[in-house]
Amino acid sequence: MDRKKIFFVVVLAALAVCWGRATQAGEHLTAEMMKAALKTTDAEEDGFIEAVLKAVDSGILSEELVQSTFLWARRKPKNKFQYFKYGLLQRIKDQEPIPK
Repeated sequence: MDRKKIFFVVVLAALAVCWGRATQAGEHLTAEMMKAALKTTDAEEDGFIEAVLKAVDSGILSEELVQSTFLWARRKPKNKFQYFKYGLLQRIKDQEPIPK
């Protein structure tokens, strides 16, 4: 392998270790952590992650709901982001509406 590939593998391994520790310790999810773990591939997927985290920060979504969906999706062998997106949307749809 050339140096760029080795560097990329090392960076991904370090992110995986940090992300695993953070989610196990109950720390807040970050956009970078989620994008790396869910293997987002384009700006639209990155934007969805950022919008979800903004919704958590503003109180529209519960952090527990997002984190549990994230932990479930990251264990999937393929299409982790798609599992996260559709799983989260389904769970939101099944919840009672938030009173205004």
